[in-house]
Amino acid sequence: MGLFNRRKPPITLSYVPKSTDPDAPDQTVTLRNGSEVGLRPILRFVPRDVYGRELPNVEVGTVLGIDRGEVVAPPGASAVDVLHFHGQGARNVRGVEVHVESMEQVDLDGVVAPVEAVMVDLEERATLEPAEFWGVGLVNRNEVPISVGVTLVEYEDRVGDAPRQAVDAVTLQGTVDIASQSHEVVWLPEEVRGRFHGVLAHVVVPWAGPAEPPPLDPA
Repeated sequence: MGLFNRRKPPITLSYVPKSTDPDAPDQTVTLRNGSEVGLRPILRFVPRDVYGRELPNVEVGTVLGIDRGEVVAPPGASAVDVLHFHGQGARNVRGVEVHVESMEQVDLDGVVAPVEAVMVDLEERATLEPAEFWGVGLVNRNEVPISVGVTLVEYEDRVGDAPRQAVDAVTLQGTVDIASQSHEVVWLPEEVRGRFHGVLAHVVVPWAGPAEPPPLDPA
């Protein structure tokens, strides 16, 4: 039997070049997993301009590695990554065609919600100011413990109405273990304080290899 022969899960992919929230990241790709199993995708991206034309000289990178099998979408939840573009025409990207190269089913042992991450100051209060960004607040709403990877992201200054590009990212060494239905604060090393504008976190599970991609939901 094939991995998804019994039931075809509704998998949808979307790309947002510019967030409606000025404090949220631009150039995000989201995989919504409507199935009953955890999924680890490997995606490929074709950048396009405002007229839908392919930009062949533009290279596409990701912050978390959704194009390298490093991001997991829990069942019934979503996985989000931030894209960045390089090369001739990179500033002209306004759309991305997303292809599924492979999709691995992963056992998440009861994990049904993504980890939540926010920037916090010394008083453990949420902040959006890089100068006050001293720690990462992590929330696990699952009934089981999880291991989490944490990545700090630096964005360029916003220019007019153009999407804001991620220019640097640093993944903290090791993973953070969070008990069920609990939260943790991870304090940043001194050398990275004040440099970054955002934080991304993702559930970490062992790699077991790629599988055939399931069909996408036409909706």
